[in-house]
Amino acid sequence: MVVSGTFCLSAQELNVDNSSSVNIRQLPEYVVVTSENTKFLGGMNISIESKKSQYEEVLEGLEKLLQKRNNLQIRNQTDLLNAMSTLGFDYVDAYNASSGTIGVGGGNDIQVTGSNAKFRINMVFRKKENFRNL
Repeated sequence: MVVSGTFCLSAQELNVDNSSSVNIRQLPEYVVVTSENTKFLGGMNISIESKKSQYEEVLEGLEKLLQKRNNLQIRNQTDLLNAMSTLGFDYVDAYNASSGTIGVGGGNDIQVTGSNAKFRINMVFRKKENFRNL
């Protein structure tokens, strides 16, 4: 367990303050975290789809915990990967969550120019083996 300032990190529970904690035992085996770059704000937005899930309450708690930039200081995917690892999850895979992607049938009429578009990535995490079936 590592204790620093106002937050405590451990492989079983991640606490930011008295009102925010998540226990690995309550979380599902797999969690998909969507991250969106927010260059304007100098960080990233984190969301977890939880609507109508049997884990809705605990997933919302995890989302709020990961969004607290002042304590966890998650500014990029590296920070997110490390926070989830500390919480007790392994990275499995990632895929593009952005809309408006171009398929292979786009042909030669496609022009790509710089933009201020936001990029959304879904990252799949799975509980570390020693935390499964708790």
